[in-house]
Amino acid sequence: MEHIIKDGVDIIINNRKNTPRCAVCFYFAIDEAEKYSGIYGLLAKLLLQGTKTRDSKTLARELENNCIDVGIKAKQDYLKVSFLFLNDDFNLAMDYARDILLNSTFSELEKEKFKMKAEIKADLDNPRVQASDAFIRKIFEGHCYSNTCSKTLEEIDNVKYEDILDAYNKIFASRKVISIAGDIKNAEQTAQFFADNFGFMKSSASISEKKSVDEFYPKNGNLEIIKIEKSDLNQAQLFQGWIVPNASSDMYVKISLMNNILGGSGLSSRLFVELRDKQGLAYTVRSSYETLYKSALFSFYIATEPKNIRKSLDGFMYELKKLADNPPSDDELLGARENITGRLEYFSQTNLQLASSEGYNYLMGLGLNYNDKFIDMMKSVSTDEISRAAKFICEKNSLVCALAPGEYLKF
Repeated sequence: MEHIIKDGVDIIINNRKNTPRCAVCFYFAIDEAEKYSGIYGLLAKLLLQGTKTRDSKTLARELENNCIDVGIKAKQDYLKVSFLFLNDDFNLAMDYARDILLNSTFSELEKEKFKMKAEIKADLDNPRVQASDAFIRKIFEGHCYSNTCSKTLEEIDNVKYEDILDAYNKIFASRKVISIAGDIKNAEQTAQFFADNFGFMKSSASISEKKSVDEFYPKNGNLEIIKIEKSDLNQAQLFQGWIVPNASSDMYVKISLMNNILGGSGLSSRLFVELRDKQGLAYTVRSSYETLYKSALFSFYIATEPKNIRKSLDGFMYELKKLADNPPSDDELLGARENITGRLEYFSQTNLQLASSEGYNYLMGLGLNYNDKFIDMMKSVSTDEISRAAKFICEKNSLVCALAPGEYLKF
């Protein structure tokens, strides 16, 4: 892997010899909160809805005919525009990249707003999505990370063309990086190509205006509960979560291993074995650790019979406190390391996966070859440190969100 800064353009190049397709990911940091929830999502959709030289149908047809796959994703902290294409079509694919990134007209705004509202309404018909939406919206209340589907539905009609253009200009003035993976014959020439043709990707050291959620780290162990009444449900939807340090913290590797042991490793995790197999509380139960640029969220989730809400919450805390009081066995920790290592390796096999992960890690301030560094860091984590991570979470405020018929919400 090579990291080259050429004329201010940040470029990461992974030379993967004898691979037939090349992947190029353009990453843009999102450093400012949206004026209205949903603007960045709309912007991502509109980038493929026509340019000054091609309408949306022409663009879609040409990309398909040339076997150029384009993916555009807007998340809380970044916009990613990815291209996957045959090696011989490098220049052609990058011509499309320039056209899409520089010449999009955003002319289908009203059409995309209508489609987005329909998609959100359909998603929110799902009880799990509805509960998750309320949970995320509350736990990140006061921060742009709380911009969920329901909030977007409330605000999307306010979005004007000028708002999209303003968001586009702000993103293009943010931190940026180009991440490439493929059979690259000459890294310096490739870097010079991007410097000559993608000068707009010069990265700026913009100061983030996002309010940090670090201050939401109180250590008094309080519990807050949101209850959502929904009749005629066979399964209650239950979330419990904590705001925790993100990947820039030395706690990251420890919480990652703790999460894998508790509920992130599927069939072998403690929650799955104890709450599903032994107690029969659910078909689906898990824990997750989602890291963001400004914060991170550790959470439990279960879909269970409504009568089992209290029992499930007790089960969550029992397993967390048991791990806080009693370190895992060496074999259990080894299994967690191997499980995480296997996942990281599995999701870094293709050129697109590699270009995506390296670009993301770099933009988030984690540096180059971070996955390899993370695997090395796991080797030095002890079982006692896993217990201390669990205790750290036990002492923090948590939020519970329960969605169930009304008669089962009296807990």
